[in-house]
Amino acid sequence: MNNNAYNEFANQDFKSLSTWLFSLNPYEFSLIASILGFAISTTLTVDQQNSLGNFMELLGQVILTINAQSSTLQRKQNKHTNIKPIIESSNLEEEIIKIKEELIKLRHDTFVDKKF
Repeated sequence: MNNNAYNEFANQDFKSLSTWLFSLNPYEFSLIASILGFAISTTLTVDQQNSLGNFMELLGQVILTINAQSSTLQRKQNKHTNIKPIIESSNLEEEIIKIKEELIKLRHDTFVDKKF
């Protein structure tokens, strides 16, 4: 790739393109991808289509992998922040005692209300 071609490519306004793409509904988004796929493939040889298709597949896989790892780390962080206050709670034993007392009261009420 020569420097002029690279500079032309690198100086594109990809931000406005991505903003426009992300504003489309799912059907329009898919339609644009289909039209671009057909338009691009007609000008390429079979080998070029294969190479470019594999490149785009890899690009998508990298984006999905980054997203999946970010989601995993975020869920892990959220899980620890939600559990930590419960574990550190000094009232935990008191809560268990209250639950046991309530359970005993419910059992007692059940036996008292029964008619034999």
